[in-house]
Amino acid sequence: MVISSQLLAADFSELGDKVFPSDVVEICGFRINDSVISGFIVVAAILLVALILRLTVIRRWKTTPTPAQMFLEWLVSFFDKSADEMTENYSGLMGPYTFGAAAYICCGVLIEAFGLRPAIADIGACFALALCTFLFIHTFGFMKNKVRRFTHYLNPINIITDISVPVSMTFRLFGSILSGMIIMDMIYILIEGIWYIGLPLILPAVLTPVFTLFHAFIQSYVFASLTLTFVQEAIETPPRKQKKKKKKAEATIAA
Repeated sequence: MVISSQLLAADFSELGDKVFPSDVVEICGFRINDSVISGFIVVAAILLVALILRLTVIRRWKTTPTPAQMFLEWLVSFFDKSADEMTENYSGLMGPYTFGAAAYICCGVLIEAFGLRPAIADIGACFALALCTFLFIHTFGFMKNKVRRFTHYLNPINIITDISVPVSMTFRLFGSILSGMIIMDMIYILIEGIWYIGLPLILPAVLTPVFTLFHAFIQSYVFASLTLTFVQEAIETPPRKQKKKKKKAEATIAA
């Protein structure tokens, strides 16, 4: 009964501020929120790590690979093989793109572990990623099928389906990241309500790394998989309609 009363007394009013990022700086009418700042930090961190890997691991590439080299080879080959299996001749572009998008999403979620708002917890960032995927889908679709790609739009349902792709990818990614962030905040608020058991010291230390890591990896993988799947559907050659054979009318005379 004591625990129940403490949980009912917990204040959930702060969760409303988690839905939309708060503005930090306003420059010439453009508002920069905390998710945008997190995004810049993530990009800078990815570029710095890439530069360090280029000057250390890649420069000292060995025939007998080191653990760092093996991990890097596995990571790159995973995205390259996935892109090669699903997008064929366009894997040279789709492999690096899905790798970069997955790295940004993963790091953009993991930054929450440092006390910052996730970079992907802004609908603008999610829409930018979905728009890039949308451009790849239709660019490669027209490059592969050329004029036959226009036959895809003869059906109005296909037009609505294609337009809904960036919208669905945006809200799926945004909703997943935002819900995960809100769930973790709810856990913290509930734990604070039963502070005397000592859970505020133990449970967050266990749940935060596990939940954040799982959320970051699964969302980056799902986005990369959806991107390759949509591109694969766009570059498929539409079946040609077989010409109907003219039926010859045979007249039979019954004697």
